Amino acid sequence: MATTQNTYTGDGSTTNYSFTFEYIKQADVKVTLDTVATTAYTFANATTLSFTTAPTSGAAIRIYRDTEIDTLNATFFPGSAIKAEDLNNNFTQTHFAVQEADFEVDTANTTADTAKTTADTALTNSATAITTANAATTTANTADTNASAAVVTANAASASATTASTNAASAVTTANTASTNASAAVVTANAADANATTALTNSRESDGSGGFTTAISKANTALTTANSASTNATAAVSTANTADTNATAAVNTANAASAAVSSAVLFTLIANVAAIPGSPSNNDYVEIGNSTGIESFSPLSSLPSGFVGASGLTVRLRYDSSTSSWVWMNYFANDSEDRYLTKPSTAGTSGYVLKTDGSGTNSWGGADVVFDTTPQLGGDLDVNDKDLVNGYTKFRVGNNRIDLYFGGGSDSHLTMQQSGDFTVMNSTSTQRGIAFYGGATNNHLTIRPPSSFTATTYYLPTADGTANQVLTTDGSGNMSWSNGGSPTIDAGNFDSGGSLVTTSQTFDGGSFD
Repeated sequence: MATTQNTYTGDGSTTNYSFTFEYIKQADVKVTLDTVATTAYTFANATTLSFTTAPTSGAAIRIYRDTEIDTLNATFFPGSAIKAEDLNNNFTQTHFAVQEADFEVDTANTTADTAKTTADTALTNSATAITTANAATTTANTADTNASAAVVTANAASASATTASTNAASAVTTANTASTNASAAVVTANAADANATTALTNSRESDGSGGFTTAISKANTALTTANSASTNATAAVSTANTADTNATAAVNTANAASAAVSSAVLFTLIANVAAIPGSPSNNDYVEIGNSTGIESFSPLSSLPSGFVGASGLTVRLRYDSSTSSWVWMNYFANDSEDRYLTKPSTAGTSGYVLKTDGSGTNSWGGADVVFDTTPQLGGDLDVNDKDLVNGYTKFRVGNNRIDLYFGGGSDSHLTMQQSGDFTVMNSTSTQRGIAFYGGATNNHLTIRPPSSFTATTYYLPTADGTANQVLTTDGSGNMSWSNGGSPTIDAGNFDSGGSLVTTSQTFDGGSFD
């Protein structure tokens, strides 16, 4: 039987006591002193307890294991990795619990056997007591009968003596004889009475308080005690049977779990890729805790494309002797809990998505900027050849130009190109123009082109010129500042003496005739 406890007897000075059984956690190690639980101790090391105060001399010390079974050491969730360590811990927990139950069943069986033996002895003793009491009662009754007969005889003798005394005058000899006989009868009666008293006394026993308890009473008490012992023994047997049934069920469960483990694939745990066996046997299984460099290991088949090993990833392999190669099976995260996101504290709002703060805290937030009243960009916004649209107005960013469209058409828009050109387009020619507003809405300066024109480009002067100069063109769109030259009026010159006009015209307040 597996060891689940160690017992000692205190000597009044020793404080450290060792134990030899395994355990999962320190909380599973329990102690009693004279059957009373105590926590007045610490762990000197993994297998030694140190009492705060040395147990008294003669104290019964019990150090035992009581494995916690209300909660499993490991709980598995759908989709999570099942680690051998977690399985082993669960099976160890069950194994320890079965050992402890087995010990308790044996203890209960021993206690029940002892109780039954005690009850059987009590029944035998009570039967003997009843027999003795019955014999004493018979003896007492016989003595009482004899005493009664002696009293009758004495009374008769007394009557005879009286008669003899009355007749003494006439028959002295007869009277003397009768007197002698009467005296003898009295002696005999007294002896009989004494014997009856003794017999009655012998049938009783002092109760220690000045009274007496008859053997019958003691026998009845013994019978009651025996019946109680029998009842307790029956209950103990029932408890033992229940414990045995529970232990059997636990053993069956443990056997089933053990069978499940036995039927499962057992992996040899190795630390890293360098520790992969170089001379394996067919169907050897290994579990590599640190898979760094597994993508470069050879011989290895069925490695997933693009997989790169890491210290936090465990890889499982199987050796196939038919191909003389290790075969990829699967991989999982060493800490599977890192795969799960924390759940927000509220249900969120319809249309919201799950967001993280980068420190493991998740919350609900809007996926559309309509949910964010203060949106900000953390970097450049790539519109991916898409437009910003509001009703009939849209803003378009091209590779080398920016367009702002109005009214839903393609003709009415503003364009700024990489070359530097700024273009105003409108399907209604009369509405072309650039307006500069100042102050009030109606205070503005508008520059408009002619209602009809061909492709024309004007190049402004590079400088601002001097006072009173005018803007002139070279006929090719090149503008410049100049003094104006000799004016020509009606094909005539002021300095040629030729005719200026053929009709009377007024210039600057004067008339040319």
